[in-house]
Amino acid sequence: MARCKRPTTFSLAEAHPFDVFITADKNLPYQQNFRGLALKIVVLDAHSTRPDYLLPLITRISGLLNSLAPGSVTLINHAGEITPFNPGIR
Repeated sequence: MARCKRPTTFSLAEAHPFDVFITADKNLPYQQNFRGLALKIVVLDAHSTRPDYLLPLITRISGLLNSLAPGSVTLINHAGEITPFNPGIR
């Protein structure tokens, strides 16, 4: 899946038993329309994609998954703060 274009990646994720798509691509919510998807999107907004920056954010995800709505986009910033994506605020 690493070389698939994003729409294809989301189609594959929808067709298989995936509940959430986790990414460190901060621009993804601005580039894609997630309406109508059953997939939940979580964006890790870290200063770096090095594991030592991402691991603390990943630990926040497990307790969060059940509360996310299908098609929602949620941001977890470098401080571990969780906010829903709002395209009018960056």
